[in-house]
Formats: sequence, C-alpha cells, structure tokens
Amino acid sequence: MDETFVRIAGRWMYLFRAVDSCGQTVDFYLSETRDREAAKCFLKRALTNPDNRAPHVFARDRLRSYPAAIRELQNEGQLRRSCRHRTRRYANNRIESDHRHVKRRLRAMQGPRTRATACTVIAGIEAVQMIRKSCVKKALHSVVLYER
Repeated sequence: MDETFVRIAGRWMYLFRAVDSCGQTVDFYLSETRDREAAKCFLKRALTNPDNRAPHVFARDRLRSYPAAIRELQNEGQLRRSCRHRTRRYANNRIESDHRHVKRRLRAMQGPRTRATACTVIAGIEAVQMIRKSCVKKALHSVVLYER
C-alpha cells in the first residue's frame, strides 16, 4: 500500500494504491486528505473486491494513519487479526515504481478537470497496466466498476 499525490482540477489530491505480491494492482482511491478516514475507506474498498484474496501481510510506508485504520477494520471483523503489517524502508518498492505509469499519463494530459474524470482515467490507466502485466480478468472488472 502506498499513496502519492496527483494534480486534479488544479488541486493536489492523494492517490492511494495497493498491489499484491505478484505486482498486480488491487485497487486505488482518490482523496483530498491523507488521514485515518481516507486510509480506512481505501482499505475497506480494496477488501470488498471479491477478486482479491484476503491479505496476510501489509507492506506499507511509515504513514501513521494505516495502523489505526487496520486496527479499526480488525475490530469491525472485516480483516483477520493475524494480518501483519511491515514498515521497513524499502518494503514496498514494487508499488513505488508502479506509480510512474499513472503519473506519467496524468502529466501528459495536463491533469483531469474533475474528480469523476480522474477516476475514470486512472481506472483506464490501471486497466492497461493490468493487461500489460497479463491480468485481464481483474482489469475488465475494474473498468466496469468505475464506469458506474
């Protein structure tokens, strides 16, 4: 799990993203804040996708809102109590290098003008990257999910 910032409609927003152990994109979430509520919304949304397996380990950066969000989801029963999270410095290099595809495309188009457009464009970028990584079933599901 990791977050990066992107410019949408002239404002900086945080793009939360998660990849699995194989490098396939699990889910993404756009938020204006980088707090516990945004992290919890992102994790809840990623965990409700039926195509994804429940995680055993979270590799994350040192953002302090993730442990609080994980604890809340464990208390609500949406996440196993045995799920661990690692906070090593280079534990999530796979996702750090994966941000470049999204940021490069958004920069080339000079940023979307609305949040809805941004969600659609990012879903398309993620779908193309999933197809490139040969994960077509998840890619088609995410495109259909974000068109609604």
